[in-house]
Amino acid sequence: MQNPSLTIPSPPDSRTNLPANSKPGKFAVPVFSAVHQALFAVMLFALTIPMTQIALGSFSAEFIAASRAVIAGLTAWVVIVINGWKRPPLQALPWLLLAGVGVVLGFPYLLSLSLTRIPAADMGVVLAGLPLVTSLLATLLQGERHPPRFWFFSIVGCSLLAGYVITTIGALPAFAPQHLLTLIATLLFGGLGYSAGAKAAAMIGGWQTICWMVVLYLPLSALVWGSLWATEAAHSNQQDIVESMLALLYLGLISQLWGFRFWYRSLATAGVAKISQLQLLQPFFTLAFISLMLRDSITVAQLFFCALIVLMVMCAMKSAKR
Repeated sequence: MQNPSLTIPSPPDSRTNLPANSKPGKFAVPVFSAVHQALFAVMLFALTIPMTQIALGSFSAEFIAASRAVIAGLTAWVVIVINGWKRPPLQALPWLLLAGVGVVLGFPYLLSLSLTRIPAADMGVVLAGLPLVTSLLATLLQGERHPPRFWFFSIVGCSLLAGYVITTIGALPAFAPQHLLTLIATLLFGGLGYSAGAKAAAMIGGWQTICWMVVLYLPLSALVWGSLWATEAAHSNQQDIVESMLALLYLGLISQLWGFRFWYRSLATAGVAKISQLQLLQPFFTLAFISLMLRDSITVAQLFFCALIVLMVMCAMKSAKR
């Protein structure tokens, strides 16, 4: 049997809407391959913060969130038509809608809003709390269970992140206590989207999961986008408009769509708790991209902190229940 990750999927089975050579909740992709796909997705997602920061040079947080959803939704609709996919089964629909609340509606807007208040590098460190939030929500939604040592290493890693971020962000003059709620909500919406999306991916596959998700929310996204367009066109910074438009395209096509193809597939294959810990590596990639793209200086403390995160990732992955 050919590796499905290297070939065009077979026509979906009429009973399950899965490719003919797949089974619900069980994929031929080995765990080793799933880890590589998750790492690739994490690298793609690591560009989200610098790209959002660039887009904020011309557009508002609301418009950025609506634009990435519309771009992804229209592209996904074309993908669905070309592949001739049937509608997802009814049992997958609640998970698609729940995941969409997280990664289509809530997370993109809150991330963009947070970047108007704190530096990009600090936001990159904040998002490293996503693995713990994702694992907790997966435990509630999917019933995943793991040994105490897994939670120990996860909590230690996220505690290191929390201590660093609180100390750093607390010193910012523009940061108010209520902004902390926005950061927490960002993590909750992101974790909800990842964990619920993994549940849908176990039924219909990772690629169909993200495509159907953004298409389901396309009418609402298009309505919001249309209501904001006139204002954005009148007040956007024309000097950086080309750079901001390119950043929007990346956010819509890669951060909101293509990256999730690999991410959801790996979550469904190897388990949410195991794979989500790889996202603790995202601050390292994010800091590197910020340094290269935004010309922001990266401190020795940040690099040392990322090294500690990598250690916690390896320990947590080794402890995760297989």
